[in-house]
Order: sequence, then C-alpha cells, then structure tokens
Amino acid sequence: MTECLDDICLAEPSFWKRADKHDVFRRFRQERPVAWQTVPGREGGYWSVSCHADTRRITKDPGLFSSHFGTGMAVDDPAFAYDMGGMLNRDAPLHPRLRRIVAKVFTPRLLKDLEADMAASARRIVADVSERGSCDFASDVANRMPMAVICDMLGVPEGDRAELQRLTLQALGYGDESVGDASDALEAFYALNAYGEALGRNRRDNPSDDLMSMLTAAEVDGDALTDHDIGVYFQLLITAGIETTASSIAQGMSFLAAYPDQWRDWRENFEELAPTALEELVRYSTPVVHFGRTVMRDCAIGGQSMAEGDQVVFWYCSANRDEAVFDDPDRFELRRTPNDHVGYGGGGPHHCIGMHLARREMYHFFKELFATLPDLEIDLDGMQQINGLFINGMRSLPCRFTPVRIEP
Repeated sequence: MTECLDDICLAEPSFWKRADKHDVFRRFRQERPVAWQTVPGREGGYWSVSCHADTRRITKDPGLFSSHFGTGMAVDDPAFAYDMGGMLNRDAPLHPRLRRIVAKVFTPRLLKDLEADMAASARRIVADVSERGSCDFASDVANRMPMAVICDMLGVPEGDRAELQRLTLQALGYGDESVGDASDALEAFYALNAYGEALGRNRRDNPSDDLMSMLTAAEVDGDALTDHDIGVYFQLLITAGIETTASSIAQGMSFLAAYPDQWRDWRENFEELAPTALEELVRYSTPVVHFGRTVMRDCAIGGQSMAEGDQVVFWYCSANRDEAVFDDPDRFELRRTPNDHVGYGGGGPHHCIGMHLARREMYHFFKELFATLPDLEIDLDGMQQINGLFINGMRSLPCRFTPVRIEP
C-alpha cells in the first residue's frame, strides 16, 4: 500500500533516517509540491515547498517572503531570530549593510590571496594522516579543512578550534539523536555568540590583520558594531564556514567511493573535471537541507494560496533532485552540465556569501588528496551519517590507504 503523504511529518527527526527520503520528496514534487506540514510540539505549521522553481521564486523575492522573523519552520521573535542567524535573518536595508562588511573578502578576486594558504592547509591536513594507513575521513580529514581555513581567517587560536567545531555541530545538527535536540542547539548558538563577543573585545584592544579585527573596526550607518553584533556575526561565519563545507567533502567522498569509475575519471583528469565535479558534489549532497521565510502579504505559490504571516519552508534537498531541472537527478554525474543547483541558496540577496571560498577549499583539498593518497579506499559499510533537520552531514567515514610520508 502506498504511504499517504498526509501521514509524513518532515519535521520529525525519524524521517531523515529513512533510506527512501528522496523518493518521498519525489512524490511531494509530483503530487503535492506545496503541502501543509506541522511541527511536533508546536501549534500551527508551515507550507512545505519541494520544487526548484518555487524555491527560486521565494528566495529571489525578499519583499514578499521575509527573513526578518527567522528562517526555520516557525515564525520567531525578530530579536531571537537575529541571535540565531544575524544578517541571515534580516532583510533590507539592514541585511545588505551588514553583508557589505565582509562581502569584499569573499570575492573570487580577493580570494586569490588565500590560494597559497588553502593549498598549505590541505597539504598539512593530509600529511597529518598520510603515514597512518587508515583514519576516519570525516573527523580526521574532511572536518579539519574548512575549520582551518575559516579559523585562520577569523584569527581563532588553535587551542579553541576543536570546541568551536563541536559547538557548530551541536548548533546545526539538531534532530540527529547523537547530536542533540533544539534546546541543545540553542545552547550552542549562544555559546558561539559569547565566544565571538569575547574574541571581538580582544581584537578591539589588540587589532590584527584578521577578519575579526575587520569586524571590530566596521561601521553600519556610521555606528560601530556592538559586542553583541560581533558575537552574532562571528557565530554565523564560523557555523557556515565549518559544517557545510565539511559535509560536502565527506559526503562527496562517499559518493566517489560508490561511483569508482567517476572517481578514477576525476583523479586522471583533475583540472578538466574540477569545475563541474565540485558543483555536483554540492548538488548531490546538499549540505543545508532547508530554509524558511515568512509571507508578508497574501499570495500563491504553486497554485496554493498563502496568507500574510504564514511560514513557508523550501527544501533545498528536494529542489536539487527536481526532474523538471535535472536530467536523471538521482544519478551522481561529475560531468553534469548545466547544473543549476541551489546548494548555495536559490539566488536573491541571501545567496551564500562564502560559496567562492568553499569551492576553492574543496578544489585544493581534493587535488592534494588525489595526488598524495591515490589508492585511498572508503569503507562504506562503516559510514555513519548525521541525519539532522538542517544539515546533511557525516559523523564517521572509515578509510584506508598505503602509508606515505609527506615532506614539509
């Protein structure tokens, strides 16, 4: 008997453990592209949007679909929403003003100055495991690359980084029973905010050439950012900078292991395939599962009427498998082109500010990995995924390889 879509709760953590979740979203796209969903333990609910075109429309129209009241499954108090996501949960005119503070740092042109540092980080991280012959690819390798890059940019002391990574997973991985629930996530968000505030105060007194020093010197409409603003800004940059790219790398490695012919093709033609391969890793993994907006006036999406004040949630993981956009969307294809995925957002003013940085991190990482450990093998039977409501991550991914010493 076919499962009734009305009986499926997308906000229930158990759903994300299902092996057939992409099949379920296919049914939603085909049978009910805009569906009413409830959240366990809360009154009311939200409109679930599963198609690519509708996702694009929502993200490109911030005047109609606002981020000001939060970007989750519920309409939140704006102050709380700001604590959780800073400029992510703000609209114009404040959002573009806050975004401009660091936007110039993340452009492709200026990221060229970081190329050597990213290449060195990749070499150091691979070298740290290369003589072992085996390791956990997720925790020992994939997690460390984005952590090293963003923490170096922010000027985070080496001794604090492991705890920040733990807090980042706790903040974003809610829903997975091994990570925690919403209250644990809330605790982690506030801990990251507090750390950022303290680091910002330190940089006010001891400025350097890092990104945190830039934040302490920045102004919005002539006013300096408060300690609270800086803490929230830090939290947003650290969570976005670590977990999403780490998920793309680890999930991507599992896909390569499952498709060995494509893995070999990329190793043998690295530069040729890198541009399309990196996009396909993000599309197929879709590290950020969903985002939400608040409807600002009565409207209709996908033929469904929505009222002012309703919350709408769009599923990136579904949009990236939409048959109307992608040929054979469930196939992993490193040479896929075109690839209009929404892994970095669906366009509009809130598109991912760090997408160019993420691409270059992954480029340098996989280039170093393929050159140094060409016979690396992944144990897919030992893989443990993070089945969170917000991120699609990887807890463990055992691997083995021929030990090799890398000279510094």
